[in-house]
Parts: sequence; C-alpha cells; structure tokens
Amino acid sequence: MIAKTTIGSSFLGAINYGAGYSLDGKEIEGKSELLLLHNVVSLDPLGIAMEMQQEAAGSRCKRPVWHSSLNWKPGENPTKEQMIEAANLYCSKMGADPKDHQIAVYQHHDKPHKHIHIYINRVPTDGSKALETSHNYARNVRICKEITQELNFALVEKLQEGKLRHVAENQKEAQKIVNLAIKSALKQKCNSLEDLELLLKEKGIQCKFKVEEGKLKYTSYSYRGIPIKGQDVGFTAKQLQSKFEASLFAKRQSYLKTLY
Repeated sequence: MIAKTTIGSSFLGAINYGAGYSLDGKEIEGKSELLLLHNVVSLDPLGIAMEMQQEAAGSRCKRPVWHSSLNWKPGENPTKEQMIEAANLYCSKMGADPKDHQIAVYQHHDKPHKHIHIYINRVPTDGSKALETSHNYARNVRICKEITQELNFALVEKLQEGKLRHVAENQKEAQKIVNLAIKSALKQKCNSLEDLELLLKEKGIQCKFKVEEGKLKYTSYSYRGIPIKGQDVGFTAKQLQSKFEASLFAKRQSYLKTLY
C-alpha cells in the first residue's frame, strides 16, 4: 500500500471529486462509493463540504483540506472493512484522531487497482492546532509501511523510471506513445520542461506541468484526446526534475572547464 497527499483550500471541489462528480457537476455513475464518515451528519457531497468548511471558518488555517489517496498493489483485493480499518489507522497515525477531526472516505472504482480517497478537515473539532503538514512524503512512506505490516497487505514496489503502470484499456496506446516520446526526448539531452514540451508537441502530445517554488510537482499528458498522468507513463514529476537538475549541473561543470 502507498499513499499520496495534497493540501488545499476548497472542501467542495475536493469532496465532489471524492464523491465521483465531474467538473460540470454531474455524478459519474459507478465511480465512487462512500465508505466512512466521522463527525459529519450530512451524506451528500455538498452537505459534507459545507459542514467541513463551516468548522474551518473560525480557524486561521488557510488550507484546511487534507486529501490522501491510499493505493493497494494491483491484484490485491482488500475488503471494505479492511479499507475502512486502513483509513482509520492512517488518520490516527497522521495525527488526525477520528474522534477529533471531520473525515470522509470514498472508494473509487475507476482504476484496475483498489484505492480510496481520504478527506480530513485539518482543523479539529476541539479548536486545537491544525493538523501538521510538514514532511508529508516521509510520513506517508513510514505510515504505509506500518499499516501494511499490521494488516498484512502487500508492499507496493517503488515505481521505476520508464516502467509502465496498469491503465484503462483506452489509455494504453497513449501511454505507450508518451512513454516512448519522453524516452526519445531525454536521449536528445532535453534540459528543461520547455525542451520536453516542444519535442512532445512535435509528436502530437499535449503537456500539462505544475511547478511550485521552482520544483516540478505534477505532470500529465494528452494524446489524441486521451489524458494520462505522468506517473502512468513511467516518469514521475520528481524523476523528471532530478534529470533536468542533473543535466543542468553537468552543463555548468562543462562550461566551468572551458574557463580554466
């Protein structure tokens, strides 16, 4: 089992995604199932989001939305009860005691592997300090290992560069095309996002990159109208960032050598 966390400000947008609603506000039938609620009375997405927003309104916390996805290894089939237990353990180990925080958990059915989405109001109901967000990546790794051992789940291997994940049938062609295009671009000593985007556009691939504080945080692509995430084509944002930094360092070292 592995986890991925994002922090945000809009409960409505987050909960709507969890509940399986598209951007135009329509429910995608069969995509999502509500598994768990803590300290929330409403059952509908709007009601859940409004309750959480109201609880956070009296706090100085500007980004009260904690969203984590828990993902099991392809082929592993935890029961609903096991997924609920994992969600409760995850929240507690992260410091969000289910007795003191509003929590909503949804299971999504849109991927080949089992996965759930956990939404936590960082602002606790007792008015104490908001849930800490520092070192989320390291904490996710440690906590997932603990839960995996405690509940006897399978370990999920770290995604290797260039390795393809399981995707929907209609995404397989796009996945392969983008994967090969990125490999080709990197072989051409692609040194930046701008270079990569230019080379991929020449092959009919549209790119979407999210950069925060000079670091590449998210990548996605589209080929012939089929969208696909960067991690699903074998190159995570972190891996690409490392490659660009290494390339830039090598370029600087080569330049410095010409000065002496």
